[in-house]
Amino acid sequence: MAITKTKTKSGEVRYVVRAEAGTTRDGRRDRPSATFRTLAEARAFEARCRAMSDAMRGKSGRCTVADYIERTYWPATDGLAATSRDTYRREIDKRILPALGRMDVRDVDRAAVQRMVDGCATRDVARKAVSVLKTILNEAKGDGLIQANPAEARFAMPGPGRKRDNGVVVTTFAAMAPLSDALWAVGDDCARRLAATGLFMGLRPEERYGLDWEDFDPDMRTARVERALVTASPAEGGVQLKDPKNERSRRTVPVPARARELLLASGRGSGPLIVGARGDRISPSTARKRWARFLRDAAQAGFDVPPVTVENMRHSFATSFLHAGGNVEDLSRILGHSDINTTYRRYVRPSADDLVAAVEAVLG
Repeated sequence: MAITKTKTKSGEVRYVVRAEAGTTRDGRRDRPSATFRTLAEARAFEARCRAMSDAMRGKSGRCTVADYIERTYWPATDGLAATSRDTYRREIDKRILPALGRMDVRDVDRAAVQRMVDGCATRDVARKAVSVLKTILNEAKGDGLIQANPAEARFAMPGPGRKRDNGVVVTTFAAMAPLSDALWAVGDDCARRLAATGLFMGLRPEERYGLDWEDFDPDMRTARVERALVTASPAEGGVQLKDPKNERSRRTVPVPARARELLLASGRGSGPLIVGARGDRISPSTARKRWARFLRDAAQAGFDVPPVTVENMRHSFATSFLHAGGNVEDLSRILGHSDINTTYRRYVRPSADDLVAAVEAVLG
């Protein structure tokens, strides 16, 4: 390792560190370099690199959680989807580094992880933070830094907190009639197309936003799901189109008559199906705002519409499909699930009234 004193074109002094930090995952020598304004900063960086190199070779050098993430774990995530990297980066910056960043990786134990969990506001937040930490420490275990992963233990979790999903699900197609009436009376093309592809076709929100008119057959009786629109941070590319969630998500779905009528209310177009005010492909946040505005307009116009969210339209379709006598296997294919158990577990939500009716039908 070496520190070299240099000067910029403007005459300012800089210190360049060229360090040795072992090898990368593909077997090449890892030689990080960095430039600093002061000698103290350069020496501190050099010391961290030397300590990490020693730690990776099993010596006594110190390797903090922050150093391990920066030098080893994070570069290995380049192949992940932008949204996954966003999630990991958020959990690392907000939860993991504040709680554990200065600790040596080998000193992280169950109690330290529990302290991180205690600092999380809700159960879901804590579970996500632990999940990301578990992934990081599994990498450290594979690198020989630790023998066991403390994040695999059980922890006392905080309360559930408030869910973004309001839980409102329309359980029959007949119960969707007020929504259909309101869509024709006060809905715009955006609201109608969101409902058509969600309530009557069962598409995921990101699949709806990714649809083009060209994905529909000439008679508008089927549509091909080829892409999804997701939101990532600016660092990961911002709003972008990607492949569907899994291989079975790339599929052809039927377009029932109700959906076809809503989609063609203003005629058939070209390019993105659901667009914003400027005519470009709508973003997820704008779609939610436009749907919320429709629900307010419908209520003010006197329509008794259930406040189903953009996300819960898919759940409503799944439950209504089964209540109408649809086959679970067919539903699973329409929804693009890789496992039929997912269809049962996550998307079939009978209401209390439905359960009462089922019991009465059996017992008389």
